[in-house]
Amino acid sequence: MPLYEHVFIARQDISSAQVDGLTESFSAIVDKLGGKVEKTEYWGLRTLAYRIKKNRKGHYVLFNLDAPAEAVLELERNLRLNEDILRYLTIRVEELEEGPSAIMRSRADRDDHPRERKFNRDDDRGAAPKAKPAPVEAAPAKAAPAEAAAPSESASEEKTEATGD
Repeated sequence: MPLYEHVFIARQDISSAQVDGLTESFSAIVDKLGGKVEKTEYWGLRTLAYRIKKNRKGHYVLFNLDAPAEAVLELERNLRLNEDILRYLTIRVEELEEGPSAIMRSRADRDDHPRERKFNRDDDRGAAPKAKPAPVEAAPAKAAPAEAAAPSESASEEKTEATGD
């Protein structure tokens, strides 16, 4: 039998228990027509990219189906008739994905990895740490005021040699 991945989005107004009921009723339709639901994943209440029938969010559910085409057509017909379903998509695939789907893997990765570094308010949010200033050495003693007022003879001799006077 052909293999399919099927995703539907239910309205945000219904509860998770109602989504479970929809999932069970849709999988019963597939089972009744000779197909099999290999895997069911509830992706949760997620934000939509744009409003659909005045809804900003939706409950996402994934089915991996091993079913004849008639079962998929009947499933899609029932989805069109149900007012709680916003959108659905069925794709024929060569083989079904083992383990969790990409959406569930990314959610698990995000939950497993805590932030590597906690930030302070004073920190520059990931910038390299600032270098500590070098220790200040003792300043040389100031010259006496009389010496500072009168220029030294060697300095005046250097000036005359440079100008040629």
